[in-house]
Amino acid sequence: MHLTYGVVTATLNARETVLTSVRSVLAQSLLPIELVVIDGGSDDGTVQLVESAFAEARATGNTCELRLMRQSSTGIANAWNEAIATLRSDVVLLVNADDWLEAGAAERFLAVFADEADTGIVHGNARFRSPEGRDLGVVGPGFISRLGIRCRTMHCSTAVRRTVYERRGGFNPAYRTALDFDFIERCWRAGERFVHIDEVVSNFTLGGVSNTQMARCDVESLRIGLVHSRTKILPLAAFLVRRAFMRPLRLAGFHLWARDAETEAVR
Repeated sequence: MHLTYGVVTATLNARETVLTSVRSVLAQSLLPIELVVIDGGSDDGTVQLVESAFAEARATGNTCELRLMRQSSTGIANAWNEAIATLRSDVVLLVNADDWLEAGAAERFLAVFADEADTGIVHGNARFRSPEGRDLGVVGPGFISRLGIRCRTMHCSTAVRRTVYERRGGFNPAYRTALDFDFIERCWRAGERFVHIDEVVSNFTLGGVSNTQMARCDVESLRIGLVHSRTKILPLAAFLVRRAFMRPLRLAGFHLWARDAETEAVR
């Protein structure tokens, strides 16, 4: 069966980055059948830029269905849920306005789904960037992710079958910063099959709500860990380490376990 995919991009005052995100999707070797940009009420020209990019793509004969939605409620969880509910594609990718896909990423995702029909979630590695554009290295699943005290994957490097959302529900609006952590853990505990691609498939820019609202993110991660972890000790220990050491020392709350060749070449 020929699999299709759709992309959801959430935006809010993202005029500086949204075109990079949208163009990375429309430049994929395998195009999505639909791209939904859902805006949370931008007043900086973001919507106009998206409309212009869509018009340009249509003028060049791009066959992807391009839709711009205005979010009816607040928060990233609601934005993702509203947009996903409109999709008809087999696979869903979430690529927010300050993230972008590597060339060929979508084709790589769908190849795995096609080869392994029982797989619900395919995830790869993400290259982290500072808000100033500095390359911080590559993040992927590691030991602490497998323990369930940190999200097992990044939303921008994760592809999910639409039927998984139908079985497990969408994102919980009660979580404003760690909502992807909760969704992934629900899927993991429910027995959805995960496959990891050990290569960089996306780029993630720091500066979103999980990085600018660190205290809230830490508390939400603790709550999620306590709900989903087999032992309460690990999420409690992770919370204490973050609050007592990592945050005061201004250390990142993620583990950059690898650096790719391009990063090393410019160091």
